[in-house]
Amino acid sequence: MKPPIKKGYGPKGGRPTPLLVATRSESTLPQPLELALTERRKKLHCLQQIEQIISANQGTIDDILQQTVEAIPNAWPHAAHTVARISRGTKAYQTGDLDRCPSVQSSPIRANGTIYGCLEVGYTQPFAEAIEGPFQAEERLLLDTIANRLGSLIAGAIAEESLIRTLQEKERLFKQLIAVVGGMAEMRDPYTAGHQHSVKELAMAIGVELGLPERQLEGLQLAASVHDIGKIMVPAELLCKPTALTTHEFDLIKDHAQAGYTILKDVDFPWPIARIVHEHHERMDGSGYPSGLKGEELLLESRIVAVADVVQSMCAHRPYRAGLGSDAALAEISKNRGKLYDTDVVDACLKMFNEKRYVCGC
Repeated sequence: MKPPIKKGYGPKGGRPTPLLVATRSESTLPQPLELALTERRKKLHCLQQIEQIISANQGTIDDILQQTVEAIPNAWPHAAHTVARISRGTKAYQTGDLDRCPSVQSSPIRANGTIYGCLEVGYTQPFAEAIEGPFQAEERLLLDTIANRLGSLIAGAIAEESLIRTLQEKERLFKQLIAVVGGMAEMRDPYTAGHQHSVKELAMAIGVELGLPERQLEGLQLAASVHDIGKIMVPAELLCKPTALTTHEFDLIKDHAQAGYTILKDVDFPWPIARIVHEHHERMDGSGYPSGLKGEELLLESRIVAVADVVQSMCAHRPYRAGLGSDAALAEISKNRGKLYDTDVVDACLKMFNEKRYVCGC
């Protein structure tokens, strides 16, 4: 059969000159070359599949390594008789019993000069050896490539685990610091002993009712437990005064919100603790203190602590008056719902008392 002719032009623009065009399809390639291309595609597909598994990053490092080891055998010429194993410390992820394979090749899994494990591939049956051995040079190169990629993955996972442990330890220390600081404020003012704890409990109940995520609830809990820390800067005789405060004395008491912020602002908490402490006496209409913030300028956590603080303060006994009780406290937040206090926060608080029978921790 003659090859097709494509028309062209001669050097002088004369009659068309026949041009030969090759039309041999891949299916007509010599068999060894066609097999080589097939094997090359399998290897490239394996690398692509492993990269997708790692990039998807679904599940734990154990899940990723198990999915990866399952993708490896199909890249080898005798896939049905190929077993793969990834070793990492005392753990092994495998597709079969590699120890019973007569032919095994391996590559260390390393990154930054550290060996984290080993990648091994073996045949469950003996096969005729090529010049370079039972495994061809391309298989060994693929094995090293996969091992290097796994080294980077494992090194990253180890670094992440170390960072998580560091952050967890840091947060544990922060919580201990909050507990100590909160205790200092209550020791100095016996009449508010337990007040911060009560506010924390009610604030958490409101936060749960509002559906706050766990991380946000952690910050709310810690901030509420030290919301009055600034009172350690207020003269003790004012905190314990058995009669009503004068305007000037009340102004000194009001300084505790700013003082609390000053005490906490330079601590690198993973939650906005200092800001919540600073804002817990602000009001939705801007009539609060110390900055006259209003509405959405206030953190939701600050709005929650504000309501919890008012309710618990009115319920509790004070040196100059007996506790007013929960009915009076709920009447206060109901009357000023949407004006002084956040609407959703008030509704959640009322629901806690009226439907879920919450009791003031006075």
